[in-house]
Amino acid sequence: KPTDGFQKRKKYRQKLTALWMNSIADDLDLLTDWWFAYRMYVVHGIDLNGGMYARATLALVVFSVMGTISYLAELYQAVFKYPESFQWLSIFTILLEDVPQILLSLVLSGTFEQDLTTLEPLAAFNISTSVYSALMKVSGELFVNHCYCCNFEASGEEDEEV
Repeated sequence: KPTDGFQKRKKYRQKLTALWMNSIADDLDLLTDWWFAYRMYVVHGIDLNGGMYARATLALVVFSVMGTISYLAELYQAVFKYPESFQWLSIFTILLEDVPQILLSLVLSGTFEQDLTTLEPLAAFNISTSVYSALMKVSGELFVNHCYCCNFEASGEEDEEV
């Protein structure tokens, strides 16, 4: 019957959709973190004894490395530990990668010295991808499991026990 194993297939589709949504957010975030770090390195350089922007660029590179580590951990989790997960990984990524990237992007673009309307486009893109990544980590499961986009219906018959 077509309804055999419906709940099992539904749960698999929900997890797979959440995995793909999170993957897209993480891929974009990692790419823009390193792109912005490289751009700030070109503009300000990296110098521990230099000015504020050179030290902030060093911090940006350090947090980009943290983001790469969390990206690799998420990749490992998706490939080898699926469907189990590291419960701490989302909060680790948000607190030790996304939030610092947002703040450093604001600092390095000179936003605090000017006004918010003069945000550099690459900084704005980096902030957007970090916010998007954090939102996907926080709300991805909720969105996939409880919103209309993934509301799977049985084909008219009651689902049998799996």
